[in-house]
Amino acid sequence: MAEITSIYGLDVEVIKKLQTKIGVKADGMIGNKTITALQAFLNQNGANIAVDGKLGPKTITALQEYVGADPDGKFGEKTANALAMKLMENQDGEKIVSSANDLENIFKQQFKDAGLS
Repeated sequence: MAEITSIYGLDVEVIKKLQTKIGVKADGMIGNKTITALQAFLNQNGANIAVDGKLGPKTITALQEYVGADPDGKFGEKTANALAMKLMENQDGEKIVSSANDLENIFKQQFKDAGLS
C-alpha cells in the first residue's frame, strides 16, 4: 500500500498528532501500520471492526463515530475537520491549543458551526 501524506486537509502535522494518539511512529505518513493501529484504537473505544490495515468504509465509519462526524463511511472534508478538532482535545474533552494555527482552526470551526463562515 502506498503511503499517504495528505488526505482531505489532513496535513502532516494532523497525521502526526493522530499517530501519537494511537501509539505509532509519528512520521506523518498513513500506511498499513497506522491504519492497523487506528483500527485497534477504535476497537478499544467501542468500535467492532476488523483489524486488517485497510482503510475501508467500516473503518471510516468507526472513525467518524469516534470524532462525532456524520457516519457515512466516506472520508471527506467534514470528517477531516472533525478529526483535527478531536485531536485538539485533552482527556476531558476540552480543546487544547499548542500553536497559533490550532487556535485559528478552533475559531474557524466555531464560526463554521455557527453558520458564520
